Amino acid sequence: MQKGWLLSMAYKAEIFDLWQHLCGEIFEPLIRCGIDFEGRVDETILKQAVTASLKTIPIIGCGFGGTANRPRWVEKGFTGKDIVRVVESWQNSEDDVLKCLSSGIDFPNEPQLKIFIVRKIKDDTLCVIISHAVCDGAGFKRYLYLLGEIYTKLKNNHPIILPAFCPRGVKPLFAGIPMKEKMRILFTDYNAYSSANKTNQRGVGFQSCGSETVMKRQIISSEEFNRLKHFAKAEGVTINDCLMALFARVFCKNTDTDRILLPSTIDLRKFIPPNRAYGIGNYSSNCMCVIPVRPEDTLIDTVKRVAKQMDAHKSDKGILKSVMLWGLAARAPWFLLKWGFPKYAVQPVVSFTNLGIIDMSKLKFDNLYIKYAYLTASIKPRPYLQLTASTFNDCCTLGFNIYGSEKDKQFVCTMLGDMRKEIKEIGKQAQT
Repeated sequence: MQKGWLLSMAYKAEIFDLWQHLCGEIFEPLIRCGIDFEGRVDETILKQAVTASLKTIPIIGCGFGGTANRPRWVEKGFTGKDIVRVVESWQNSEDDVLKCLSSGIDFPNEPQLKIFIVRKIKDDTLCVIISHAVCDGAGFKRYLYLLGEIYTKLKNNHPIILPAFCPRGVKPLFAGIPMKEKMRILFTDYNAYSSANKTNQRGVGFQSCGSETVMKRQIISSEEFNRLKHFAKAEGVTINDCLMALFARVFCKNTDTDRILLPSTIDLRKFIPPNRAYGIGNYSSNCMCVIPVRPEDTLIDTVKRVAKQMDAHKSDKGILKSVMLWGLAARAPWFLLKWGFPKYAVQPVVSFTNLGIIDMSKLKFDNLYIKYAYLTASIKPRPYLQLTASTFNDCCTLGFNIYGSEKDKQFVCTMLGDMRKEIKEIGKQAQT
C-alpha cells in the first residue's frame, strides 16, 4: 500500500513543476553545474550511480508532458546509460565544455538530467544540466551530494543505502503554520514582483541582433572574496546584500539609469519545521527590492538600502503568499491555466539569484580532487538578464547566460568586470 502511494506521488506534477513547465514558453527552465576534476571520472560507475539515484528521485528518469487535463511525470524507462555521455576533447576543451553546458533538454521525451564527461588531455570536467521542474538550486546541490555519495560507495564496493523517496509538494512549507496565520498571509500586502513592477523595470537594450549562446563567468578569487566578506561583516550586512548592491551599481552605470527594480531569490526551506521530511524539489520564491543608485552614492550607501529591504523580506512569512496564490490558481483546468499564465504570471526582466555555497565536504566523487565547481542557470533571450552567483572553496563565480551578439557579449563582460573592479576598490580602501 505504501509503495503504491509513493509511486503515485512520484508521477504527480506539483505546483512548482507546473510553474517551471509554463515558464518554458519564455525561457528554458534549467540549472547547470560545472565540476573540474584532477583526474578521470569512471563513466561506468557514474552511470550506475545515476541509475541508483533514480530510486530516490524517480522523476529524473521521466518525461514531463501535457495531457488534456494536466501534465504529469511519465515513466520512460531511462537509466544512467541514457543520461551520462562522454565527450572526447583534446584541443578546444573549453569550447566543448561550453557546448555541453549550454545543452538543452527535450522535457517530454528526454530524461530531466543530462551529464557530460568532457574528457580533456589529463583531466575531466563534469557538465550537469537538470530541469528546474525537478528542483531549484538548493535541491540541485542536494542531488549532486547524493550522486557523489553513491558514486563513492560503488567505486569502493560498499553497500548503498538510498534515502527513501519523499513527497515534493509545498505542504511542508505550511506544516508549522496555523490556519489563522495562513489567512493573514493570504491577505497581506506583500511586496512581491508584479505586472506593475515589470512595466517599470528596465530590461537590457541589446543593440544588435544575434542568437549566439553567451555564457560568461567572472571568478572572484578567495582573496577578493574575503575582502567582500570582511566588508559585509564590518557593515553588518550579508554577502548576498553586497552582491545585489554591486549588480545594481554596475547595471545603473552601464544602462544610464538611476535605479533598478531587482528581484532576488529567497530559499523558503527555513519555514519547514525541523523534523518534517521533504523531497528534492522547488522551495524558493522571489522578493523585490527597489534600489536607487545616485552618482554620489558609495557602495556602503547602496548596500545599506539593499540590506534594509532584504531583512524585511527574510523575516516576513508574507513571501509565502505567492506560493499560496499559485497553489490556488494551479487548480484551474489546464487549458485555462495555459491561457492565463502569460497574461497574469510575471517573469522578472532583470533578476539576481544566489545559488549558494557548494559544500566541499559533501561534494565528493571517491578520491577525485575537485579543482573548481560552480552553478549557473538558464540562458535568457533579450530583454531578460539574470546574474547568478555560487561559491566554492571560498571563491565566488558570477555569471550571465544570454542569447545575443558580439556586442551583447561585450556588454555582459563589462558588467562582470565592473563588479570585480568595485570589489578591488574595497581592498584599496581597507589598506588606506
